[in-house]
Amino acid sequence: MAIENIKKYAQDIIFSLEKRKLKDAFDQISFLLSNGQNWQLKEKLNELEQTYKTMLGYVEKGVEDPQLDKIYQDLFRSTYQLMDDVLLQLQTRHTSGFYYDKKRYFKFQDTDADLKQLLLSLDEVVDKQALNSLLEQSNEQSLQLKQEQESLNKQIFNLVWLNDDCNEEDKQLLSYLLSNELIPVSTRSLVITALTLNLQESFDENRMELLLESCNNKKEEIRQRAIIGVLLAFRKYDNRLHLYPGINHLLEHLSEDNSFITSVINVILLFILSKDTEKITKRINEEIIPEMMKLNPILNKKIKLEDLLSESGMEDKNPEWQSFIEEAGLNDKLQEFTELQMSGADVMYSSFAHLKSYSFFNEISSWFLLFSTENSIFFSPSGKLELNEVAEIIFKSSFLCNSDKYSFYMSIMQMPESIRKMMTGQLSAESSALKEINETELPNPEKQAKDIANQYIKDLYRFYKLHPQKRSFQDIFEDYTDFYQVDTINKLISGNKNLQIIGEYYFSKDHYKEAIDIFNKLLESDHNNDVFFQKRAYCKQMTGQLEDALNDYLTAETLNPSNSWIIKKIAFCYRMLKNPENALLYYKKIEQQNPNNLSVQLSIGHCYLELKDYVEALKYYFKIEYLDQKSNKAWRPIAWCSFLAGKYQQSLDYYEKILDNKPEGLDYLNTGHVYLAIKNYQKAIQHYILAVNSLGSFSKFRDSFNGDIQDLITAGIDQTKIPLLLDLVQYDL
Repeated sequence: MAIENIKKYAQDIIFSLEKRKLKDAFDQISFLLSNGQNWQLKEKLNELEQTYKTMLGYVEKGVEDPQLDKIYQDLFRSTYQLMDDVLLQLQTRHTSGFYYDKKRYFKFQDTDADLKQLLLSLDEVVDKQALNSLLEQSNEQSLQLKQEQESLNKQIFNLVWLNDDCNEEDKQLLSYLLSNELIPVSTRSLVITALTLNLQESFDENRMELLLESCNNKKEEIRQRAIIGVLLAFRKYDNRLHLYPGINHLLEHLSEDNSFITSVINVILLFILSKDTEKITKRINEEIIPEMMKLNPILNKKIKLEDLLSESGMEDKNPEWQSFIEEAGLNDKLQEFTELQMSGADVMYSSFAHLKSYSFFNEISSWFLLFSTENSIFFSPSGKLELNEVAEIIFKSSFLCNSDKYSFYMSIMQMPESIRKMMTGQLSAESSALKEINETELPNPEKQAKDIANQYIKDLYRFYKLHPQKRSFQDIFEDYTDFYQVDTINKLISGNKNLQIIGEYYFSKDHYKEAIDIFNKLLESDHNNDVFFQKRAYCKQMTGQLEDALNDYLTAETLNPSNSWIIKKIAFCYRMLKNPENALLYYKKIEQQNPNNLSVQLSIGHCYLELKDYVEALKYYFKIEYLDQKSNKAWRPIAWCSFLAGKYQQSLDYYEKILDNKPEGLDYLNTGHVYLAIKNYQKAIQHYILAVNSLGSFSKFRDSFNGDIQDLITAGIDQTKIPLLLDLVQYDL
C-alpha cells in the first residue's frame, strides 16, 4: 500500500474516533489489516469489536451497567492503540523514508544490546570515570572512557528513538536513568529528545508519562526539554489525551506548580518567536549584512570596522565617526541586530546553516547533544587540545545553541593557525568582559530556564530545517496549530493573565490573526476592556477587516470616549471606507484637542477635498503651509485642489514651484492638466511627454491620465479631444 493511502486511512480512522464512530473505525482498521499477515492484530481487532457488540447488546436491552462508561472509554483507548500498531507495522514495511529505513536496520541488525544491558554498561563507565578522576589516571584512559560513554549515549538514544513500544520494564529503566543524578546530564537530556522524536512518529502512553515526570527534574536542561516534548506531544495527540487517566493525573499535579506554568508560557512565546526566523534570516542576508558590506570600504578609511562591532570599541571614539555611522544608516542596522539578539530571536541561523556538514552531525543524536567541554572532541591522548580554551569560551555563550557551538568550534579547528590565534584572543577578551557583567548580576533561575529552552528550540529548528533527510520527518515548525489552540494546553494557560501575555506577544510580533483569536477569548470574560477592543481593532485593521475594525474602535470609544488615539483610528477607518463625512466629524474632534497638528489638518483638508468642498479644503492646506513654512508638503494638495476649484493660475504657480523641487511623474501630468484647462495645448503636451519619460512608459502615463478624465471633463475639457491629445503625445514621443 502506498504511503499516501496509509496516511489518508490514518486520518479517516482518527476522524471516526473523534466523532465517536467506533464501528466505522473498526471497518477502516480491518481494511488496513487485510493488506497484511499479522494475525495477532487481526485477533485484537476481533476482540475489541466483540466487546463493543456485547456492550451494545446490553444497551439495546436497557441493562444499567455502572461500568458502561469505563468500558466505552477503554474501547476507544484500545482502538487508538490498535490503530497506532497497525499504522506502525505498515509504515515500517512500506515507507522508504530515513526514519523507517533506520528503524528497519535497527530492528533486524545482529545485536544483543537491550536497554537494561546498555544502562548497566553506562553505570560501569560512569563508575570508572569517577574512580579515574580520583586516581588521576592517564589522559589516554580518560579519553577512552569518554568515548565509551559517548558511544553508549548514541546507542541508548537510537534504542529509545527507534523502538516500537515502551513496555513497563523499559519505562522503569528509563525512569531510573532520567532521575539518577550520577548519570551525566548529556545522556539524560538525549533520552528526553529521543522520547520526544519517537512520540512525533507514534503515540505511546509510557513515553508520555516519562516526559511528564521529567518536567519536575532537578536539572533544568532535562526539565526544559521535557516540557517542550510534552507540549509538542499534546499538540499532536490532544484529541485522545482524555482517555488516559495516568497522563491526566500527572498533568493535574504539574498544573499546580507555578514554575511549570511559567515555563510553559515561556516555551509558547519562544515558538512564536521561531515563526520569524526565516523572516529575520532574510532581513539579515538582504539588508543588514549587504548594508555593512557596502559601507565596509568607506568605513575602513575612517575607522576599523571590527572596532565598530565590539561593545568595548565604542569607547573614546571620535564623535565624527559615530556621526558618519548614523548618517550612513549602519547604526540603526547594528541596533536592530542587537535588539533582535537580546530578545532571543534566532539571528545566528543564517550564519550556521552551512556548517552542519561535519561528520560529527552524521549521528542524529549529535544535533541535540548538550555542548560540553568534557566531550571527547576537545581531548587527545596527551590531554586537552590547544583550542580547549576556545571551547570554554563558546560554552558560556547564551546566544548560540548547542548545535551551533559545535559547528563554531569545528570551523575554528579548520582555520589556519594565525587566524585561530587571533580568534582565540578576540574571544578571550569578549569572555572576560562577559564574565565581569555576569559577576555583577544576581542569579536569575527563570532567565536561565528560558535561555536553555531557547537554545533547545533552536537545536530542534536546525534539525528539522537543515538535516539532509529533513523531508523524512514531519516538521514541527510547519504545524500551523498554535499551542494556545490545543485544548489540553489551553486548560493550563486559560487564566486571563497568561492569555494576555501570549496575546500581547503575538501582537508585538505582528502575528495579527493569532492575536485576534486571543483577544476574542479575553473579551469573552472581560467584555468592558477598552484596551482589548483597541488592540483587536488594530489587528483587524492590519488584516484588512476595516468594517470590523471600525466597529471595535467605536466600542472602545464608548468605553473610553476621550482617547485621542481611538478617535484618530475611527476617522482613519471612515476615510478608508470612503465615508469622508463621518471621517470629518472625528477629525474635527481631534482638531479640538490639538488645533495645530499638521497631520490632522492635512486629513481634514483631504476629507473636504473628497466631499468636493474645495474652498474649505484650500483653507486647511494653506493653514498647513503657514504652520510649516520650511516644508513643501502642502504644495501638491494646494495645487491640485486649486485646479479642481477652477483657480488655474494659482494651481500653475504651485506646480511651477513643485517642478523646480524634485518633481515626480504625476507632477508633470497634473501640470499638463492645468495647461489643458486654460487651452494651452502645446504646453500641456510638453508636460505630458515629460510625464511619460518620468513614469517610464506610455502605458503607465495613459493609466494615470484615464483616472483623471472625469476631473478634466468637470474642468471643461472637451471629451472628444482627449483621444486626439493622447495620440499627439504618442506621435511627439
